[in-house]
Amino acid sequence: MRISDLLKLSADNLKRRKGRTILTVLGVIIGTCSIVMMMSIGEAITKSNEDMIASMGDLTQITVYNWNDSPDQEPITDKVIAQIQAMENVKVATPIYQSQYLNTIIINGGSSGKYEWNGWVGDSIVGMYREAIDDYGYELIDGRYLNDSDKAFTVIAGEKAAYEFYNPKRQWPHNRVDPYPDENGVVKDPFVDLSKDKLVLKVQPMEENGKAVERTLKVVGTVKEDWNKGYETYAGFIMDMEDLIELEEEYIKVNKIRVTGGKNKERTYNRAVVKVTDMKYVEDVIAAIEEMGYNTSSPTSWLDEMEKQTQTIQLILAGLGSISLLVAAISIANTMTMAIYERRREIGIMKVLGCEIKNIRAMFLMESAGIGFLGGVVGVGISYLLSFVLNHVATSMMGPSYDMNGEIMKTYISIIPVWLAFAGVAFSSFIGMLSGYVPANKAVKISALTAIKND
Repeated sequence: MRISDLLKLSADNLKRRKGRTILTVLGVIIGTCSIVMMMSIGEAITKSNEDMIASMGDLTQITVYNWNDSPDQEPITDKVIAQIQAMENVKVATPIYQSQYLNTIIINGGSSGKYEWNGWVGDSIVGMYREAIDDYGYELIDGRYLNDSDKAFTVIAGEKAAYEFYNPKRQWPHNRVDPYPDENGVVKDPFVDLSKDKLVLKVQPMEENGKAVERTLKVVGTVKEDWNKGYETYAGFIMDMEDLIELEEEYIKVNKIRVTGGKNKERTYNRAVVKVTDMKYVEDVIAAIEEMGYNTSSPTSWLDEMEKQTQTIQLILAGLGSISLLVAAISIANTMTMAIYERRREIGIMKVLGCEIKNIRAMFLMESAGIGFLGGVVGVGISYLLSFVLNHVATSMMGPSYDMNGEIMKTYISIIPVWLAFAGVAFSSFIGMLSGYVPANKAVKISALTAIKND
C-alpha cells in the first residue's frame, strides 16, 4: 500500500469520528500551547538578560586586574600585556593609565582664556597605547583616532566635553551651557569649539609654592558617550599613554616630588583591557589570563550566570507545560484504543484481503500522529496570538524599561522563535505517534477470522 493511500485512509477514518477527533485534538492544542508558552517566557527572560548585559558593556572585552596578594605574583607590566597580546584570538591588549594626583584645568585661548574645564586626570583623562585606542571600542561621532603622525598631546574628547567648559567669572547656572535640548528641543552650542579653539592643559600645583606645567592640546576626534567605557566618553579626554606619563614625570620633576622605585623600575598598572576577536573566544582568553594569576571581569561572565538561572527556569516551565501534553497523550491513547475495538471487523477484513501487518500498524500510527500534528499546528498558532497580546499588554501596563545607558528597552513577556514553533509541532506529532504505538500493536494482533465472526 502506498503512503498516499495510507494518508488518505487515515484522514478518512479521523473524519468519520469528528466529535471524538476534535476533543482529542483539543487536548493536544492545550498541551502544545502550554509547553510553547512556558518555553517562550524563558526565551523572553534570556533575551532580556542579553539586552541588559549588552547595555552594560562590550561582550568581547575583558578587564584584567592584579588583586593577587601573593609576593610571587608579577604585577601588570608592559611585558605581561605583551604576553596577553600574543595570545590566540586577542585583538588588542592595553593598560588603562590614570594618574591619581594631577589636578588639571584646560583653558581655551591660552593661559588668559575666558573659559575653563577642570578635573582630576585620574577621573577625566585616561591614557592608552596609541595603537590600541581605535580597537578598544570607542564609537567616533566625528573626527578620527590618533595616528603616528600626531605630535604630543593630541587627544580625543568625550561627547559632552565641550559643555564642561564654563565661565569662572559668572555664577552657576549662567556660567555653563546645558548639553541637552531645551523646552523647544534646541541644543545650544557650547562656549568652545574643541576642533578649532586653542586649548592649553595646565597641571595646577597642589604643593605649597609648587610650579604649574602646561601643554598645548589638539583635539582630533569626539567619541560617543558610553558610561560602560568610562567617564572620559562623557566629558573627559583620551590620549596616548606615553604623553600622559611624560606630563606626570614633568610635573614630578619641576616640583621635586620624591617617587619610590626610581627611573629604572619597571612600570606597573592597576588594570588593563583586552579586546577579543569574537565573543565565542572570550572564555578561552579569560582562562589563559587567570592561569597567569590575574583576576578578570567581563560581561560574558554575568551572562553565563544568567543563562544558567534561565535554563533552570526554562526546565521548570517546560516541565509544567509537559503535564498538559502528557494528559493529551493519554487522551490520544484512549481514543485510538476505542477506535480499534470499534473497527475490529474492518481490521479483520483488511487482513483477509491480504493487507500487510505493517500497513495496518502504519495506518493507526498515522492517525495518532495526525491528531498530534493538527493539535501542534493550531496550538503553535494560538501561542503566537497569546504572545502578541501579552507583549502589548506588558508594554502598555508596565511602561518602558531602561538599560544601563538610560535608553529604552522593549519589554517582552513572551518570545517564540522559529525553532520553538517547529519544535512544538514536531514534538506534538511525535507524542501523538508514540501514544498510538501500543494501540497499533494491539490492532495487528487481532485474529482476522475471530474479528469477522464476533463483530
